Amino acid sequence: MHAPSAGPRAAATIDAILAAASDETRETLRVLGELLGNEPTTAISPTQFATRHLGVDSTQLAATKYVGPTTSLAVLGHLLRLELDRHAPQVVIGSPGDGQPPTWSQLDVGAGEPLPVPGRMIVFFPAGTLADAPLCILINDRHWEREFTILSAAAAKEAAERLLADFRGRMKSSLNPLRGRVLEARVDDGSLRIGVSPGLAAERAGLMLPGPLWAEVDVFLASATTRRDLLRSLGLGTNRGLLVAGPPGVGKTHLVRVIAAELAGSYTTILADANSMRHTIADLYAESDTFGPTLVVLDDIDLVLGHRDGSGHNSSLADFLSALDGVRQREDILTVATTNDPGSLDPAAQRSNRFDTVLTLPMPDAACRARILERHLGPLGLAINFTDVAEALEAASGADVKEVIRRTVLEHGESFTQDQLLDIADSGRWQAAVDRGRYLAPPPPRRRSRAKGVDA
Repeated sequence: MHAPSAGPRAAATIDAILAAASDETRETLRVLGELLGNEPTTAISPTQFATRHLGVDSTQLAATKYVGPTTSLAVLGHLLRLELDRHAPQVVIGSPGDGQPPTWSQLDVGAGEPLPVPGRMIVFFPAGTLADAPLCILINDRHWEREFTILSAAAAKEAAERLLADFRGRMKSSLNPLRGRVLEARVDDGSLRIGVSPGLAAERAGLMLPGPLWAEVDVFLASATTRRDLLRSLGLGTNRGLLVAGPPGVGKTHLVRVIAAELAGSYTTILADANSMRHTIADLYAESDTFGPTLVVLDDIDLVLGHRDGSGHNSSLADFLSALDGVRQREDILTVATTNDPGSLDPAAQRSNRFDTVLTLPMPDAACRARILERHLGPLGLAINFTDVAEALEAASGADVKEVIRRTVLEHGESFTQDQLLDIADSGRWQAAVDRGRYLAPPPPRRRSRAKGVDA
């Protein structure tokens, strides 16, 4: 009689025994295995690990792979950690290959408390944990490899595909600790990194804009709110681009904060710095795969994306246009960019389907300046005629008016007269001193003298 061969069922039984063993028992068996001439665990490749634990040979092994941006891998690592904790007594963790031990990374979720997440490792989940069939999950967060792969027997390929789709769906749910928050993008070691930013709380009442401009903002937001389902049903897409233009100090940044605050929770906001705009713009938009609905904020876009040079080339512009064209294959992506000079942007960046709306914020008129004064000084109950002061601040931006108020409060505290406020406005003490011998700075706005009615 021939002894029965050790097949997949025997291997599965051994794995079940090992999965139920204590850490001390596993370590003892590992040492015994090395003494008997077996390979150390850390020397086993992911393929060898998978075939051993799944009970199949390499020709029967199937790989279901997701390759995504850096943050996707970190969030998938977080979701994998939740499953590790949930099935801790049954899972087996192995080497990611190259004789390296399993490694852990950190996911920045703010408040100075990063979450430890799997970075490079392979994990075996027995049947009945993640799926009816046994599966292995390989994660590798190195930026030149970046993969999240589910290894299974060929017969369990569909189960692996369903599990991967489930993991990707969970990235866009409340299980993702970054979803719906304000994030900052930066370039680190040639790779895009996403971190948590302080909130951008702002209200419309703090920005004095004409009614028609607010109406345009509402039309822009409708693709994410009241008209979202209708646009989808008609096949019109829910992606929109808004270019906010205007001179410094008119409230462009404040408007961006208002938009981000009104979308908080349902949209994740990503603030892009100049380096990430210039070098990793495609990865920046790909992060929508990590968060679902995404608001991308490109501040001072003209500093990075100008016109093509004399030869017709501009690599940053080309990458940006390519990224926006690729965005049309996704859903629920809003782009808000700011610029002091829309004329400095290449026309190709401003056409429809890239920036659908160009919103130019005007310098505040006398009525707006009076409302700014009243908003900030009204609570003090001082005997100040806001209309007269606003007239005296002719050609001042909203930021200029606030700086005059700030300087007055710093000098006089909570009690001062209208003449003291006007004195600071006329003196220019609220402005930063500029060495005009070294810098080509324009002169400050000319104001009308109240006493003589001539240019001051």
